[in-house]
Amino acid sequence: MKKLISILLLLSINSFADDTNEDVSTIDGIIDAYYEVVSGPEGFIFDFETDRLIHAPDAIITRFNENNDFQRHTLAQEHEPLLEPYETSLYEIEVSRVSQEYGNIAHVWSTFAMMETLDSEPFLRGINSISLYFKDGRWWIASWQTQYESDTEVPKKYLPN
Repeated sequence: MKKLISILLLLSINSFADDTNEDVSTIDGIIDAYYEVVSGPEGFIFDFETDRLIHAPDAIITRFNENNDFQRHTLAQEHEPLLEPYETSLYEIEVSRVSQEYGNIAHVWSTFAMMETLDSEPFLRGINSISLYFKDGRWWIASWQTQYESDTEVPKKYLPN
């Protein structure tokens, strides 16, 4: 039974990669998908399936929140508070990106802003440090780390020119 579930999961991942090749075959595509799964209006349902499919199995998330509290957990734990439809709108958008690649690995410094609407002022900014690898014809997010802006401002080199 366990082997059957593994095969079905592999088939669904391969199907996703075939159906949305532009989302995972490039770094730009997978980072865009990374922000799209979390952003939406009031009542938005978080896109768990896409989020699981852009992340590698056993991906790890590390975060220093706006109070500089340390958090480290799995993707499944990241999903727990997102099970209900959004009570208010939340848009996390990328405002700047610095990417580096070497062979089948890549690192992205992605500066983001969080807003209630796409037209409102950000209520929070920070930087996502995203590690990726290329395998089986597509990119996978291996891990990401977030540092919210608190007492220390986002450095100018990570802001748009």
